This record gives sequence, C-alpha cells and structure tokens, in this order.
Amino acid sequence: MKRLLHIALCALLLALPSCEIPFEVTSASGERFYAQCIADTDGVGVFVRSAAPVNGKAGTQKTPSISVEVNGEPLLMENNDIRWHGDRRLKEGDRISFHIEADGMEPADGSTIVPSRPVILDCSWKKVQVDTIEATQVFLTLDQAPSDDAFFGIRIEQTTHVEGSNEWSIHYITPGYILSAAESGSFDLSDFVQVNYDGYMVGSPIYRPLTLLTKKHFDGAVYRFYLNSFDTSILDGIRGNMPSGDTGVAGGGITSGDVGSEGTNPGTLPADVKVDITYTFTLYRLSQEFYYYAKALYQSNFDFLANMGLIPANFTWSNLDGGLGFVGALQGAVAGPFRLDGEN
Repeated sequence: MKRLLHIALCALLLALPSCEIPFEVTSASGERFYAQCIADTDGVGVFVRSAAPVNGKAGTQKTPSISVEVNGEPLLMENNDIRWHGDRRLKEGDRISFHIEADGMEPADGSTIVPSRPVILDCSWKKVQVDTIEATQVFLTLDQAPSDDAFFGIRIEQTTHVEGSNEWSIHYITPGYILSAAESGSFDLSDFVQVNYDGYMVGSPIYRPLTLLTKKHFDGAVYRFYLNSFDTSILDGIRGNMPSGDTGVAGGGITSGDVGSEGTNPGTLPADVKVDITYTFTLYRLSQEFYYYAKALYQSNFDFLANMGLIPANFTWSNLDGGLGFVGALQGAVAGPFRLDGEN
C-alpha cells in the first residue's frame, strides 16, 4: 500500500503550475527492424515489423529475409504474413541465433541459450481463512532452490466446465501473497509484473498473462502463493479505476476490466447446475533476455507517470544488434489439472 500512496503523492504534482522534464529527441538513423524471436520447447517463433524514428516517417513494409540457426544448423521457417515458425524439439543449452535483413535497411542479429526446464517435484494446497478472506494456498516444490540469476514465469488457468454440456471457460488468475488488511503494507506492484504471452508477446487477440518471478518469490525450492487472497481485491480495485481501453496489456494484471478469459463463457448459472472446476499451473524457466525484455515491456505499457509527464519515459530493452526487439527462450513444466475443492 505504501507504493500506492507514493503514486498518489506523485499525481498531486499535476496541480503545480509547471512540471516539465525537457529532453531532446534526435534521430541519427533510418528505419530499423523490430523483431521478436522466441524459442520454446517445440520450436522458434519470429514476429517482424519495421520501426521508424519518432521524428521520421515510416516507409513501405519491407519483405525481410530471416534465418534461424540451432547450434549452427539452419532451421526451416514457415512464413505467415509477419510471423514465422520453425518446428524443432529444443533442449537445455541449445543456442538460438537469429538474423534478419532487407534491401535498404540495416541487418539485425541476436542470440539466446535455451534454459533448463523447471522440475516440479510436488504440488500441494490447503484452505486458509483470515478475517473474511477464504483462500487456497498452493505450494509448488522444485527439485532445487533457484539461483540469483534464475528467472521464472507462472501461468494459472482456472477451467470451468458445465457438466453435461459443451459450455466451458478458462479464466487466468494472478497469484496473490497477502491474506489480510494488516499485511497490506507489504503490497508491492513489482510482485505482479505480467506480460501477455501466447507464443509471442505482441499481437495476440487472447490475453494469456504470464506473471514474472525471481528468486525472492521462492522459499528455498518452494514457490507458494494464494488464490482469492486479499491483494486480489487490491488489484481488482486498481483495475476498476483504470481508464477504459487498452491500458497496460503487459502490466501487473492492471488491465482495464478482467485479467483474461476465453471459452464459451457460460455466464451466471442456476444454483442447481453442476460445474467442474480445475486448476492448471504452468511454471516457465525464462532466459535472462526473455525476462529483461518482458519486464521492460511491462514498464513501457504501464508507464502512466511518464505519460503524465512526471518522469522521463522508459525505453524498451533490446538485445538485437542493429535492430529493436529481442531474442529469448523459455521452457515450461505443467502441474495439473487439479480440483482444489478440499485438502490434498
């Protein structure tokens, strides 16, 4: 909550007669490639656009030539408009190299190493209640405690199926860490940094949030979190007061409205209708490049203080030499689906 108060105090600066941070924007180059090259367990996906300087003019979208290598061997890439994909079973330690070029544009290159897949030894849960909050505490136990340079992401899916029908829905949940108002002083928005990841981190019509994690979120080898906790209500309150529209699709579950859902959306059901509710937890190990780019993307999309002119703008992190964007990798491990309607 302290951070929310800090945000509120910053907003009061708007009442001052003048609050400007002048900086000069210069352009020393022409158009550059903007690309995402993401390697997961089953292959490599590439998204490409061209970007013009802020005070320049975008030209006609060029038809680029791209190449992807796995440990020095070319990977066959199939093209679908501005997206490419190459199928290949990848493993820990594989080196992914990416190159892109087109007439009249500077070529761009980047590389990454596929991280190890997390090993989930156990998934357990228990029901807890504090004051009026009834939550479920979940424990994911890994084979080893994360190191300082280890980065993760968690995706939590709640699937609801109406028994005896084809009606179903998937709701994406943000993990919580606070059970009561007494603990609200430890609320920290940096615990809820999210990106929309569905093979790419841009252009997906479905919002499938991936919450970023670091070593601080683990107790030894155990990652513990709550479903339906007190900080969930704090996030819902922030969302409810966000402007309408696409405000922060990469950030903290702090999108306008719902965090994300899909399916046939059964809606409100009669009390006598039976539903089957299950939870699936997918824990990803992220390469450093994936984590740094995802966090920078969140900061850029949820940079409302800069949008109000209170601080300089955040600029997107990139590991592409000669272009913008990134080359990164991730591997995931799945626990579930589980029914969490009792102790296990």
